[in-house]
Amino acid sequence: MTGGRLLKGGAAALALFFGAGQCMVVAAGAAPSATGPVSQAVAGQVHVVGGEVDLAALDARLNGVPVALAADGRFTANLPEAGHYQLVVKGPGVFDAVFTFGAAELAGPDGRRVPPVELVARAPGRVEMFFGGDTMIARRFETPIWNERTLVRPESRAADMARLLAPMQPYFAGSDLASLNLETVLADRDLGGVEGKSVVFHTHSDAAKVLADVGIDYVSLGNNHVYDQVEAGLASTVAALDGAGLAWSGAGKNEAEALRAARLDVGGQRYAMLGFVGWKGRVEPNQVAEAAKGGAAFGSDDNIAAAVSREVTAGHAPIVQYHGSSEYSARPTAISERRMKLAIDKGAALVVSHHPHVAHGLELYKGRLIAYSLGNYLFDQYFPETHASFALKVWMDGDRLFRAEAIPIQILDYRPVPAVGEIRQAALRRIIDLSAERGTAMRLVGGHGVIMPGAKAAVPQLCAAAAGPGLAVYHYDLHAPAAPCAGAAAAPNGRDLLMRGDFEAMQYAEASDRSWALLGVEADLVAPGHSGRQALRLRSSGEGAMLAAPKTFFRATDARRYTWSGWIRADKGAVIEALVQEHPKGSNRFRALESAPVRGFGSMTSAGSGWQPFRFELRLAAEAPLLPLRPMLRIRGGTEAILDDIAFIAWDEGVDETPPGRSHAAAAE
Repeated sequence: MTGGRLLKGGAAALALFFGAGQCMVVAAGAAPSATGPVSQAVAGQVHVVGGEVDLAALDARLNGVPVALAADGRFTANLPEAGHYQLVVKGPGVFDAVFTFGAAELAGPDGRRVPPVELVARAPGRVEMFFGGDTMIARRFETPIWNERTLVRPESRAADMARLLAPMQPYFAGSDLASLNLETVLADRDLGGVEGKSVVFHTHSDAAKVLADVGIDYVSLGNNHVYDQVEAGLASTVAALDGAGLAWSGAGKNEAEALRAARLDVGGQRYAMLGFVGWKGRVEPNQVAEAAKGGAAFGSDDNIAAAVSREVTAGHAPIVQYHGSSEYSARPTAISERRMKLAIDKGAALVVSHHPHVAHGLELYKGRLIAYSLGNYLFDQYFPETHASFALKVWMDGDRLFRAEAIPIQILDYRPVPAVGEIRQAALRRIIDLSAERGTAMRLVGGHGVIMPGAKAAVPQLCAAAAGPGLAVYHYDLHAPAAPCAGAAAAPNGRDLLMRGDFEAMQYAEASDRSWALLGVEADLVAPGHSGRQALRLRSSGEGAMLAAPKTFFRATDARRYTWSGWIRADKGAVIEALVQEHPKGSNRFRALESAPVRGFGSMTSAGSGWQPFRFELRLAAEAPLLPLRPMLRIRGGTEAILDDIAFIAWDEGVDETPPGRSHAAAAE
């Protein structure tokens, strides 16, 4: 099975230290193959929406290999086996289109097939815009933790920064406007921060030119970090952006400047870009601009209403970016939602939001789109919850939305890459559920979530398949997402917190997964896996036990029952143990990772060399506090073990169905 996992269904204390020299990252490189690269036929079909196009005149390439499009959009290509397949279509009459799939996602009923995709036709007045979420290139990019490799080095800073943006560049290179939320000060050196502010960001000024060179056109500064180094930092940021020719708005040396729009001609259309932050901040000086003080534009009701109305009167279609709501939440706060809808009421053509670091849903409100949170884009957070995100493409006919696409992305190695496999499924489920909760239906096309005002959406079906003892895996069929499921299935009532235990998304170009802590092992990827293309192999580096765990805790959920499940191939007689570590309330996260007690909650003995399912149940006492958890697998008595299709499932018990917006994981018995 491929795609997202959807599952239903007194130990001694152990001090663990995953510090210097203890953590391993599976190195990026060529994807595994049992026999080496093999030429194979891959078929597919493209469709066009919004106009008539001569498909034969288009330039279509699959992994760089030219493919000829028939009159009905069908194509077949012969190319070497690969871990990822990227279809790029350009040419007269269409906007550039890019779709990326994992090898396992090409498995169709009649051989290797790219899921059907859609191209958007050009039309008079139609423009394409691309939006990414929270972006900074500071902190752990330059000063890594856990003995990780450095991603941005002083001697090659600009080139290193550009590499971080390269995986997603094909998606926005052809857009009429590409935008990010620049959540950092830009300066050549640390200019000193606001006293008392616990988290401040400082990115080298070289980032401005890098963003411009890769194709970013505009950045929003309306956020809670643009004023981290007060007036000097704000002035340095603006100077760097102006020097690179990047448009910006959302901050300024006083309130009038901060509330000023960046008025842009985009494809012959007049747009006004506005940025706002939703709160003033608790430290002094605060983070918002005032009459005689710099900072971000404060997104009060009055400021939003006045700024949007002003731009409408001036003949510009306002595009509003709002930075607010609660971090790591599933939905906007009431005040944030009210302000975003107020912007539409006053004439905004589109509202895009960020700050929660995770994705929220989308809503068509009065026919206009609100994206309540894009999540992270280029950010160094190691929390697993922040790693399934999305970028947004919109096609506007003047001030009216023609089409929107939510492009699932994975934050891999702290950079955005196209999401495939299980993590794509997790991102899609979250966005689809949270959008449906607001009455906004989303289709699935080419692995992207699509919204078209006025068009009837073919609702994607979440279908189940057996996945081991008493478990079912749920996923969307990317080839036929609206097709009825084969047989009836109970509604999933669990969510996989791991999101990428199929190991299909461990690598993308030079980026590699750094979310695992592996103790006493050497690790690599091998083919084939239990399902899909690859699995994670652990080999003992000594005589002790092998241990695999997420590097950090999952944030606390409201669940009291968890399942640690998957498939393993291990030496006969090897003992597989399930362990859990809890982050005590009030303790430092890093100190807890080193020294918090670990307890077991199940074990099994490997019976042979073939694939065997494992399933361990963790139940928390009703009176126990709900704490961040970290599951672990310890393997004793073996020299090698291969893991695949693993999940750590939080169960929603005592409800008839999964609450809207929850990222489904599974169903049991």
